[in-house]
Amino acid sequence: MTNEVVIVEAVRSPLAQRQVYGRTHSELTVPKLLDVTVDGLLQRAKIDEDMVTTVVTVGDGAASQRYAESWRKVFGHIDLHETVSSTAALIIAIDAINDDPRRVVLVAGAVGENPGHSRVKAPGRLMPQGEDLWSITRQHQSDYASASRCRARECALSGDFRREIIPLEVHLDPGMAEFIASDELRQVSEAAVALHRARTPVAPFSNGRAGQDCRPSHFSAHSASGAGALVLTSAGRADELGLHPRGRLVGAEILFDTPLTGVSVSRLESVRSYLRTRGVPLSRIDQFEVPEEVAVTPLIWLEQFRLNPYMLNPRGGALAFGHLAELEGIRCVTTMLSALEDTGGTYGMVATSDSEGAGVLLVECLNSP
Repeated sequence: MTNEVVIVEAVRSPLAQRQVYGRTHSELTVPKLLDVTVDGLLQRAKIDEDMVTTVVTVGDGAASQRYAESWRKVFGHIDLHETVSSTAALIIAIDAINDDPRRVVLVAGAVGENPGHSRVKAPGRLMPQGEDLWSITRQHQSDYASASRCRARECALSGDFRREIIPLEVHLDPGMAEFIASDELRQVSEAAVALHRARTPVAPFSNGRAGQDCRPSHFSAHSASGAGALVLTSAGRADELGLHPRGRLVGAEILFDTPLTGVSVSRLESVRSYLRTRGVPLSRIDQFEVPEEVAVTPLIWLEQFRLNPYMLNPRGGALAFGHLAELEGIRCVTTMLSALEDTGGTYGMVATSDSEGAGVLLVECLNSP
């Protein structure tokens, strides 16, 4: 049996940014988001619940653990794992499938309503130091943030996200229900942007040298609520079950024990080296998904790797959707697979960054036309 690890299906829920839309949905709890998203995932993947052998939960520890335990109560054979990192979750999935190619692994997580946290906490060091000589202005960051929102809005209007979204049913009033099947994307008016620019001097951001502005970037992502889920197995087991995988998980690795937001040349070189060890050099990557907690991070990637801007977060990133904390890597893989399928791309790379560190997920699309 071929034990290459394949992604049978990847989906997510609609994402909502609480601070943009005044109303909150009390039903958007972690258990609700997980239930709806996982049920939709298994239906689309044509996998019965009792086929799942391993459940890996990501994110909210207590809620995710209760959800995983509910699986074990019904299916005693379920092997449970818990982590707070998308990359670590997929490493667990790879190890489980390599150990037993007949395993079917569910990776799932959710971030629910948490009104006390409206913005992702910006890291203390946002820009590289020492050897990194380029500067990025506030104007560059403003332009990038606007572009991320525009890309996501255009893709939403054209229906590009339908394949990856599992609709949510939300009850607004007694006897009334609303099906949410698209993201509540942040809308920023040109007038608001112009007013912000008028109040904010355009100046280079810090390279860590004396005399330069070291304040955190204003262009950072807001928190979002939502869920994401993937189901993985071996290529041999997928063929045995009559499944048609959407992608192959080429590799998953945590490269650093600190977040990737404070990116530097040496760290980006490590990413380049990792890709070479997997036999997929940078030149073969058709799409990059990189952190957008702050606008400065993708701008550094564009500068250092000299990428075509349309190869990096081509359908928008956290600046548009909102940031899903530890689940952001799963959201990125889900969006990336759909984009690769639509554009005929082959390889995609996701750079993850969370409290546990920075990692790389490398995926080969198997459904390109």
